[in-house]
Amino acid sequence: RRLRRHDLLVRVRELRARRVDRLLLGLLQARIQLADVLYDTANWSEAIVHYRSAIRLDPTRVTTLVDMGVCYYNLSATDSAVVLFQRALVLDPKQPVALFNLGVVAESQQKDDEAMQYYHRAMQSNPPEQMGQAVSEAMQRIMKRRGQSAPPLPKGAAPGTP
Repeated sequence: RRLRRHDLLVRVRELRARRVDRLLLGLLQARIQLADVLYDTANWSEAIVHYRSAIRLDPTRVTTLVDMGVCYYNLSATDSAVVLFQRALVLDPKQPVALFNLGVVAESQQKDDEAMQYYHRAMQSNPPEQMGQAVSEAMQRIMKRRGQSAPPLPKGAAPGTP
């Protein structure tokens, strides 16, 4: 009889924990959705508030770290942006958006060698087509400033594609 009561208590606790998990997941998704809307309307400071809340609920969401980093960059808080991009890379070392954004930050600080390293890593991470195009254009921009010709195209690539 005592074992059954213990089993019932354990089962009740498990059910409560699942319910709390579902509530937290719903809260996390709501925070991210709200932050994304604010991000899309360039309300950077407000978006940061909601991204920060989402990160407290799940500190392993790479895209949330990157999006919050972009908000900080757009508010000229470059150091905070870099910290977030680097945190994203700790979780996913080949995250193309974080790599690209670190390149953008380095380029904005006239650190072209560092920017090129990040852009190269972004290209090696198989970015989505649109991102690959942006990375390619950034690399060409730096090479043009340096008076160098464009890098050779990867094997099998057509001109105009990354």
